[in-house]
This record gives sequence, structure tokens and C-alpha cells, in this order.
Amino acid sequence: MNRVELNINPQILRWAREEAGFDQVEIAEKIDIGTERYKLWEKEGKNIPLGKLKVIANSYKRQLAVFLLPTVPKKISKPKDYRNLSPSDSKLSKKVLEAIRDVSYFTDTALELQGETYWKNRYEWIVDLKDSDHIDFITRLRELLDISIDDQLNWHSESEAYKKWRTAVENRLGILVFQFSLPMEEVHGFSVTEKYPYAIVTNSDHSYTGRIFTIFHELAHIIRHQSGLCLYEKATEKQREEWECNQVAGKFLAPAHLIEQTTDLKEISSFATKLKISREVYLRRLKEEQKISDMNFYNLLDKIKSTYKKDKKKAGFVKPIVKSRATRGETFFNMVVEALYNNQISYSKASSALDLNVSSLLHEV
Repeated sequence: MNRVELNINPQILRWAREEAGFDQVEIAEKIDIGTERYKLWEKEGKNIPLGKLKVIANSYKRQLAVFLLPTVPKKISKPKDYRNLSPSDSKLSKKVLEAIRDVSYFTDTALELQGETYWKNRYEWIVDLKDSDHIDFITRLRELLDISIDDQLNWHSESEAYKKWRTAVENRLGILVFQFSLPMEEVHGFSVTEKYPYAIVTNSDHSYTGRIFTIFHELAHIIRHQSGLCLYEKATEKQREEWECNQVAGKFLAPAHLIEQTTDLKEISSFATKLKISREVYLRRLKEEQKISDMNFYNLLDKIKSTYKKDKKKAGFVKPIVKSRATRGETFFNMVVEALYNNQISYSKASSALDLNVSSLLHEV
């Protein structure tokens, strides 16, 4: 049987590689050819074996049909980089680039299903909230979310708190909240506001309290109509926007009247646990409310950081449908399933959006 070779637009080959975060040497090694030969493919797009192109498509997590398009698809807009990283460390990894691409696909799907008018109307609250001062802002936001301080204090665990906050932000504010496993040293989360619907991404490798803080840090960006890629624990006062988003999240989750003056680490842990926030957030709120000296603040911060566990626990098997719900959030997941039930979306499109096979989708419907 003769080997099938294809001629394609070479610019698409380069576009797909760059969008996936590969360099030419990496992909050449992956498909087991010489780098110079691969470079020639990107230059001329001629005589590319179908088998090799399939491997490339799988490596980039693209459908093969994408490489047969006549013109280069539009590049996916990336959030503004607010991370306090050196240029050498700021390059986005394949995992983060894939997450950005997935979020773009999810939001495009949600826009297609609900329409622009629906999503635009969901965000009318932003104008009023944006013009509020800090105190009124916190009061108004809690009213919008329909979650009181007493509710927050009465939740039994940090995981419950994360689920409650996430659900409220999705249902009450109309902002989709996704989560992905991402390198912790690279990104805590990001927000997307370039198009409807707006979205927040949390890092599932982060603690629940870290993810909760991410939601409200990114929410502060969204209210400013900013798309941001964030590593908020590295933010300094020189980074005005990141610093202010940290303050908004901290003041919302830990209001001033609940900040008890202390330098005792056990008390700080106890207060933080009640609020379902991290010890660092409570400690920073002490500093913001001028209830702790700079010396005590930095000493306690060092002690807290010294207790971090660097070993990441390996996750056991997670059912695909559970992972799909956790990654996409209940709002998006249910939106797709409902559209499938109402024949608004094909099985193949729903399967792609939820990363589930047809039998799983049939069970859901």
C-alpha cells in the first residue's frame, strides 16, 4: 500500500505548533524525524505523510481537519500577564496554553447556545458595582451573591465553601468558573473578558482556600473589565492592579470587623479556618488593618511558608463524568446537557464540549 502524503498550508502547521507551545525541535523529536525536515514542512507544507500529520494533530490536541483548512485560523487571545515573573520564567507552558484554548472553546459554545443578548444582560450588575466605594462594594456584592457572613462562618469545610462560592458566582453573577490542573509556580488563575460570557479559571492543584481567593481576585479584574493571568501571591505594591485586586478579595472574604488583633499563629489559624480562608490572607488582613507590626507580620509569614508541604498528593482514578463536571462547572455542564436534550446541539458537539463519550451523554440525558 502506497504511503499517503498531503500538501497543506504551511502557515497552519506553524500556527498550530505555536498555539500548543511546542518548538520545532520538540515536535520533530516527537514524530521521529529530523528537525531540518520538519522545518521544510513549515516552510513549504509539501509531502507530509498522513501518519505523521495525525501524530502532530494528537500532540497538539487538534482535529486532523484543522490542518487541511485553506487559511490560518484566528489566534486565541491570551489574558494580560499580571504575574511578577522574569521574562525567562514568563513563557506559558503547554498546560496553560491548552487551558486558555479550552476556555475559549467553552465560552464560544456557551455564547452559541444562549446568545449574546442573554449574556450581556447577565452583566448589568457590573456597572453599579464598579462605581461603589469599598464598603458599599462588599455589601452590594454579598447581596448579589446572596451569601452572608453568617453563611460563610457556618459552612462546615473549605471544600463546601469553594463549591458554594463557585455556584453563587456562576448562578447569581453569570460568570462561568472553570478549573484546571496547572503548574502552581506558573499561574494561580486567570480571567477572560474579551468576549461573552465572562469566565474565571482556578487552579485545581491549589488548596480550596487558594481557589476561593482566586475567584474573588479574578472577579475584581472582571469588574474592571480586565482579562488577567495571575500569580497573586507574588504581587507587590508596585503592581498596582494586582495589589488592589488582592485587597478587594481580602476585604470581601475577611471584613475588617472580623479581624482580631493577634500575633499567635494558632489563633490566626483558628480565625482563618472559621472564615474558610488561608492563614496568609488573614495575616495580610491584619497588616492592612494595622493590627500587627511589620516585624511580626514578616516573621509569621515566614513561619507559615515553612509549613508548606511540597509533595503533591497523587490523585486517584476520577470518573470522566466527575472530572468533566469539576473542570467545566455545573452551569456550563448542565447548559450543554440541556441543549442536547432539546436538540439544540449535536452529540458530537456535546461530546467534544464535555470530553465525554456518547454513552455517558446518553446516560445524562
